Amino acid sequence: MSTLRKACANCTTSKRKCVVQKPKCARCSQKNLECVYDLEPLNAPCTEFEKVLTFGFNLSNYHSLGICIIRNLKLQASDIDPAICVPGRENALEITRLGFDTVPELIRARKPASFVHPKLQLPDIHNHFTALVENEAKGVSCESFKRLIQIDIKTLSLKEVLTALQALLVHLAASIFSPSPIEQEDADKSLSILYEWTQTLLACVDAGMPKSQSPWQDWLLGESVRRTVFMAYGFNISVCSYKYGYCSNWLFMESLPFDARPGLWMAESPQAWIAVARARSGEEVRERLKSYHEFAGTFHGQTPDFCGDMFLSLVAFAHNGLGGN
Repeated sequence: MSTLRKACANCTTSKRKCVVQKPKCARCSQKNLECVYDLEPLNAPCTEFEKVLTFGFNLSNYHSLGICIIRNLKLQASDIDPAICVPGRENALEITRLGFDTVPELIRARKPASFVHPKLQLPDIHNHFTALVENEAKGVSCESFKRLIQIDIKTLSLKEVLTALQALLVHLAASIFSPSPIEQEDADKSLSILYEWTQTLLACVDAGMPKSQSPWQDWLLGESVRRTVFMAYGFNISVCSYKYGYCSNWLFMESLPFDARPGLWMAESPQAWIAVARARSGEEVRERLKSYHEFAGTFHGQTPDFCGDMFLSLVAFAHNGLGGN
């Protein structure tokens, strides 16, 4: 297992502060530079339990501030580690319901869901999420899940890895808090697959994002990847907090970026997308990314209108609580 340094190569060479985030740090993203993080080996390999909890990252190497995604009712004293929360809290169940359970139904209605957009064009690949929606069955006990986890994820293109990870998340979310102990246990065992597939998607991003002829489609693909990775970490945090009372990824998750402009994700045509961004052309819209920490801090103490975007509403609620408090 390897971990990221506190600064990328460009910021280290320039002796500038590096705001760590994937796929590029804030400075490299702003200057359109290639962003490379050197890797350092840990002193000892982690156990399988630690691997699931850390989800592939050593949190001691991150210096951004963070707040537990489940700690939204502020029941703890201010001097308690924000990663610690009470096991069995219902917030984890609500986040799972809102973030994952509604996705297939919305996509069947051709409406944007939290991390899947029906207008993203993915030709020439097998779309694993579309297969899930058409099959209608979800959960680790159904045949479509058993077929899904048999694929060799590392041989697939970025776009197919994306759809496979999206389908995996919906399947796991349907079973992880199931009243059936056997189904719960099977879902728990599959968390290692979630870890592997998320890392594979991140590796595909590092290798380079494919381009289309449409700025809207390029933006949709990038934002789909960012939201899917975010939801994978959010799901892992929800499970760990509910079962173990510890949100092991909260600090890394604070650095994850997405485009937080309300209404952009909900646009269902390139014309509507450009209009929401108040731009004159698709090229002018571009990506304007904020880290989760920056986004949540912006709306702290407020109840903003996210134009029906369930993802933005959910992550604001998860970070700041109801009413932004």
